[in-house]
Amino acid sequence: MKNTCQLRGAFGQIDLQPEGGMIGPAVFDVPGAGRVEPLTCPDWRNRDGAEGLLPLIRNLCGDFVCVPYGAPEVPGDLPDEWTAGADAPIAEDPWFHGYPANSRWQINTDDNGSSTGTSATLITHPPAPHPLGEVSRTVSLLPDAPGYMVELSILARRDVTFPLSLHPCFLLPHEPGSLRLEISRAAEGWTYPIPVVPEHAPIATSRRFDSLRAVPKVGGGSMDMTRLPPSERCEVLLQVPSPDGLVRLIYERSGFAVRFTYDAQLLPSLVIWLSNRGRDEFPFDGEFRTLGIEAVAGAFDLGPAVSGSPMNPIAREGVATCVSLTAGQQLTTRSRIALEAI
Repeated sequence: MKNTCQLRGAFGQIDLQPEGGMIGPAVFDVPGAGRVEPLTCPDWRNRDGAEGLLPLIRNLCGDFVCVPYGAPEVPGDLPDEWTAGADAPIAEDPWFHGYPANSRWQINTDDNGSSTGTSATLITHPPAPHPLGEVSRTVSLLPDAPGYMVELSILARRDVTFPLSLHPCFLLPHEPGSLRLEISRAAEGWTYPIPVVPEHAPIATSRRFDSLRAVPKVGGGSMDMTRLPPSERCEVLLQVPSPDGLVRLIYERSGFAVRFTYDAQLLPSLVIWLSNRGRDEFPFDGEFRTLGIEAVAGAFDLGPAVSGSPMNPIAREGVATCVSLTAGQQLTTRSRIALEAI
């Protein structure tokens, strides 16, 4: 079993981390824009006190998968409309964002096809009686552009219904409004049903909105979530349907853009996680900054019990909030992150 694996190609390199099966750091040479590091990798694991953190937080880096996605238990302060019909959680997985994101993965870089120097496969096997028998990610550098592709495979050990998320964490620039967020055909959406971080939660809770340009704030007014970051410290979670499976992050001051594409038939929504110095606790320390663009079949990160209910507010509007597999069934899906000059 390898520790860290580094893939190298014509346009740059990415590291693959066994802890959490995470992708990053990544460094690309973007023609016309120069050297770019598009993913957030805070490197907390060697700090004093890090050994007591949730493994996902301790090892947080770049791009990972959440299966099952979200909280293992239903948050106790959710409004009734979000808990209606909530079923039992997946008892065999007590981890926030799932066992895979908190476990150590194998990295296969042998000569049997799982690695070519620009490609490798990460694999984890949740222990029985976990409902999933294997989760793997084959990561390949793009041959003709800066970026990479991921093929995710999930094998069910038994019949199971669960929320799923692809969870890349992108660079959040310092200059207010210098990042333009474009989501193809995204319009209306939902705000988080409870304050994310009460002391830095400017967005009104449990509200519908018609445009990312006018997300309702506490006490009136709105925030434009297509121009980031805002000038204020904040922690924000929003969910929007994304029927085309295409997101573009345009870094206007730096002269490049990131295109994130994925299977919107499987993952019909995006959860937008804006963390702009909004968390004061260790290890965030009021300094952490990232933009999570999470392609999901889920009801926010509220976990299997809420997401598996057809009565949650998002599912009631015809947007899938979970994935179902039968025993022995394998799900495979691909996503792509590519960079370009603007």
